[in-house]
Amino acid sequence: MNYQPREPEVSGLDEYQRILILLDERRFEEAQVRARLLLESGDISLLIRAKTHNLLCWTFIEGIKRAAPEAVLHGEEAVHLAERLCKEPLKVQALLNLACAYYQVADYETARETYQKVVALLTAHPGLLPCGMTIAHQGLAQIAQIQGQPRVALDFLETAELYCQDDESRFLQADLFRRKALMLVKLNQPEQAAEQLARIPPDSFTSGPRSLWWKTHLGFTTARVEIARGHFAAARTQIAGTLALAQELADLPVQAECTCLQALLDYADGRKDAHKRARAAITYAIHSGRRDVLSDIRERLQPYLPGEM
Repeated sequence: MNYQPREPEVSGLDEYQRILILLDERRFEEAQVRARLLLESGDISLLIRAKTHNLLCWTFIEGIKRAAPEAVLHGEEAVHLAERLCKEPLKVQALLNLACAYYQVADYETARETYQKVVALLTAHPGLLPCGMTIAHQGLAQIAQIQGQPRVALDFLETAELYCQDDESRFLQADLFRRKALMLVKLNQPEQAAEQLARIPPDSFTSGPRSLWWKTHLGFTTARVEIARGHFAAARTQIAGTLALAQELADLPVQAECTCLQALLDYADGRKDAHKRARAAITYAIHSGRRDVLSDIRERLQPYLPGEM
């Protein structure tokens, strides 16, 4: 038998690539199981181990969208191993995922410090990760937003857009317009928010792995802008379709957002049972495990449930 062992750097690559296929098919829980089993096997290279930890962190924050201390631990291990391997592009990618994981477990100060590390690395070495500056400044904007600084958040998003001009960053650019619209709503500038949404191409992301995420987030953002402009009927229609898709995807943060918007419309219409939807929105937010989602929804519903907030 002429058996040639794998090169150490690529041992475990085949299984890792199979896991990537599961992610493309949105089979996130199955991908997590396979990734954990891969890590338990002793016969994988350090590089594949680092990539698998990074992948597991990503599946929590972007796949199943569930805040989890496990995501933080996988992210920290991915950064540690990338540093040992001197793989700077992987390190930057892992830092971005780790920063998001910190954010989702409400460790906002550590998340900020981690995003700032990315900015420093990419300032010194701009070619390490395409769109990395955009993602880092977008993350800094999220932190400013949840800490009650929408103007600061908008400034970070403006900076992010400066790094987001090429065709490869089309998705990020569209999402920046969406995020800027949300900040302008918070700043009581609904018409300017509508102008940002109008910058998004109407056929953006109708297919591919990002399309479902995009439909739900663009849907509730559009509804928030329509409510701010006083277009309640259009907002109700938008919310109904978005909520149905969020329920199909079991996306609790979006379900919480849509139910909150429905409650706000119910209060505006003077419906006596509006409080039921308001409490349901808070419950969805709690079940999501996302403190940022819960804080934002509580803030908007506080005038209607003053004794419960």
